Amino acid sequence: MPGLRKKLIEKLSEISGVTVDHWKDSELLCVFYKGKEVAHFHGNNEIDIRLTRTIINQEGLKPPPNTKSHPNRSNKTKWIVQSFRRSEHVEEMVRLIKLAIKQL
Repeated sequence: MPGLRKKLIEKLSEISGVTVDHWKDSELLCVFYKGKEVAHFHGNNEIDIRLTRTIINQEGLKPPPNTKSHPNRSNKTKWIVQSFRRSEHVEEMVRLIKLAIKQL
């Protein structure tokens, strides 16, 4: 498991109620809060986070321009793909996932 993804998983696992595990019998690695999916990984450096349209707009979040994950996704969706390629991005992903948890 590449370093940044491993570091992100470790940080997320420290949050009370959060588990990181595979979706059913698939290879899709998900972030669950009390059993409810709030995010899932795409490859080693992207994560798809369930927020709200309001938060996505307020935060000015956009999917990475070169993402291959959900390229034709509707602008009305609550899911947003985010890239984490540097260590400072890890803390930002943790912050966004905590926002997602607050929306449940």
